[in-house]
Amino acid sequence: MKLPLLTALLVLLSACSPGGGDAVKPTITEQQATERVEGYLKAVLAALPGTAELKPFTRNRSECTDPTDDGPHGRFEISSTYEVAGLEPARFAEYFDAVVQWWSAHDFTVLTDSRPKDQYVFVRSNVDAFDMSVQANDLGKFYVGATSPCVWPNGTPEPEALEAAEPEHPVAAPPEPAPARRPRRAPVDDEDFTQTNWTDGGTSY
Repeated sequence: MKLPLLTALLVLLSACSPGGGDAVKPTITEQQATERVEGYLKAVLAALPGTAELKPFTRNRSECTDPTDDGPHGRFEISSTYEVAGLEPARFAEYFDAVVQWWSAHDFTVLTDSRPKDQYVFVRSNVDAFDMSVQANDLGKFYVGATSPCVWPNGTPEPEALEAAEPEHPVAAPPEPAPARRPRRAPVDDEDFTQTNWTDGGTSY
């Protein structure tokens, strides 16, 4: 096999193997993820009445310690949740419909819809894999949230992740010497059978 063809084959195998090139591909930066999360939350406000007002509730930066895409560690999810003030609790069902309709018009797919038992809907963007949710409770609270997919802080894989993605070259272990066989124990009389230790398979070593 010629060298160029062999090199191309090795590159192809590396890209298709777990932890290959796809696992450490660049992403948007953490700052860009934060801006997009906030942008989605402000945009969905257009589906609600003009009296609606976003009030910061939680903001999180969580490491992807168990990423669902089988990618490496060192990446983070950016999430934000807002309480939406200025809404009438009696019209929450109407507001839910309006938000879900906005999502459908902007290429989001509904993954969880717990209505009517619970006031909760969870969706994911078909464009960039950002998640969004809307939730309300019996206390008259209405919330919207958004979460980014796993991203590298600076948009490119960290050196540790690149090293982890390098395929390891197995080193052949030296052959182990064959164990020296010792003579099997003498046959045991029937009356001595229960007195014999058979934990070693009945062979004297």
